Amino acid sequence: MFSVKPFFSVVSVAAMLMLAVASCRDGGANARHGIQTTAGDLQQQLEACRKQHAAQVSTAEVEVLRAKLRRYDGVAEEEGHRRAAMRRVMDSYSRGVCLIHGVFTFHERRGVTSAPVKDAEEKPIELEYLGSGFLVSDHGHVVTNRHVAEPWWNNERVAPLLAAGLEPTFIQLTATFPDHEPLSIDAKTIRVSTESVDVAVFVVSVKGIPVLPLSDRDPRELRGERLMLLGYPTGLSALLARADPDVAHAALAEAHDTTTLIEALSRRHAITPVITHGTLSDATGRQLIYDAVTTSGGSGGPVFGPDGDVIGVNFAILRDFQGSNFGVPIRFVQPLLP
Repeated sequence: MFSVKPFFSVVSVAAMLMLAVASCRDGGANARHGIQTTAGDLQQQLEACRKQHAAQVSTAEVEVLRAKLRRYDGVAEEEGHRRAAMRRVMDSYSRGVCLIHGVFTFHERRGVTSAPVKDAEEKPIELEYLGSGFLVSDHGHVVTNRHVAEPWWNNERVAPLLAAGLEPTFIQLTATFPDHEPLSIDAKTIRVSTESVDVAVFVVSVKGIPVLPLSDRDPRELRGERLMLLGYPTGLSALLARADPDVAHAALAEAHDTTTLIEALSRRHAITPVITHGTLSDATGRQLIYDAVTTSGGSGGPVFGPDGDVIGVNFAILRDFQGSNFGVPIRFVQPLLP
């Protein structure tokens, strides 16, 4: 659209042209020269108006394009940050995820003493399990599930033994980080949540292991975002399947039980967590719901959000359906840390 000023310029030039035509009727070369001069001035004025109008349109279009480009640049930059965060998880933080191995038994009280419960062959009953955990402080605090730190908690199989007054006792409890030998866990350092959620913390002596960053964001803001889940689902089976065949065969030949197999694999740098990807489909005040694939053994592993920070602790799966697995929001861990 022409502005007011150029419009009046065109009208003025048109009036000049009419005067020039009138002069032409009076005759003479001078009159014809005047018409040519005035017409040239008019053409210049009209061209100036056209350029001004074109410039105005072009500027508006350019501003729109620039705004779009800024938005696209922002999206690309954000995506770049997230890719870098995910790469950081895989390359660095994965080394802060440990394989937890426990063996426990039950004792029955006999006055002021206790004796281990034995089976029909008069051998002490021993129950063995595997789980996952991750380092969250330079002082050796490791986060996991309560049902991993205390495997008898909410355990229907051992509930009758507890109801009979038997006391669970650890025979062995270790945490093995990638490229490290198994570390002993002092059961006295275990702290569990008082809010009836499946999280716990214990302490080990560590050195040279990356500490995982904990998110302070509300996970409900991240619904629909991509996430990563790290842990040791299926325990040693997945480790052996992923290891080089020669490494797996050598470790199996050297081992005679789960403890020695873990030691053999750790010496060969064959203990690394499984990494799966998924989407956070929902988040409530007490749980996260996502479709990242996991199974038994992955309990206690970290759930990483799109920024590369831990947003939750994996704790449960739906059998026969991988579309919904569950985690505890990381905010429940904070009260267990010093």
